[in-house]
Amino acid sequence: MAQTLIIVSKPRHEDLQTAKNLLQANGFIFNSQLLKDQVIQFTGNSSHNQITAILQNLKIDWCLHQALPQIADVLVCDMDSTIIGQECIDELADLAGVGEQVKAITEAAMHGDLEFSHSLGKRVEQLAGHSKDILDECWNNRITINPGAKTLITTMNRLGAKTALVSGGFTWFAKLVARKVGFCEYHANELEFRDHKFTGKVIGEVIDGIAKQNHLSRLAKGNKITCAIGDGANDLAMIKGADIAIAYRAKPILEKSANGIIRHTDLKTALLFQGILPKNWTIVDE
Repeated sequence: MAQTLIIVSKPRHEDLQTAKNLLQANGFIFNSQLLKDQVIQFTGNSSHNQITAILQNLKIDWCLHQALPQIADVLVCDMDSTIIGQECIDELADLAGVGEQVKAITEAAMHGDLEFSHSLGKRVEQLAGHSKDILDECWNNRITINPGAKTLITTMNRLGAKTALVSGGFTWFAKLVARKVGFCEYHANELEFRDHKFTGKVIGEVIDGIAKQNHLSRLAKGNKITCAIGDGANDLAMIKGADIAIAYRAKPILEKSANGIIRHTDLKTALLFQGILPKNWTIVDE
């Protein structure tokens, strides 16, 4: 069966027509205009590298399906820099006065240059002795929900999908984000405190890349169609394990393994990649 390619631009962006012309010149067959001036579906046969080469200079997001698009039964999302616009550990470190040291470790881990569990431990150690009050300050003044997240999750829930927030960050934030955005469940790392201060340690199992993939596999039992969205190296295992694997404003190491790329639009594009059009969305104010 021929592959299906869905391309998405911002509304009425001139690159959409350019992309259409280039794809047709490279053997893709126009299938349908899913959404006027924004979303086009093609059929054809190609590879990630070929599509990247064709579209790399255009402000176009895309998803390549091996057959026809399907709606996911399971949606698993990373939290930091995916559902929210920040890395919580970096923001906490900045409030604690150790931002530069921690940010450098985070960046290396995101690119896959450091093993995640080790890098997490090194970063959390920097918070030892600081007041727990910076958690509230961080949440109230630093953390923002990324555009499209609420509509994406609310729509998927209404369509019957199981939605899970699975984060290498912290449960203190994941609980609040999951509640605000509407996830069915959440999993993250538990910070340890003593006398209202960070001890610099994490309690229990670390939610690393393998743990994320395990949660995806657990939810996928019964041959369910899965979608995963992430941005860094810690999301690589679940991205490789998902039927619809979306890299959201991601590091190169993750983009190479994804069949969906979101760089220029927002998280509602994950609905368009599944063939779910705005008339079937549950719009939530962002």
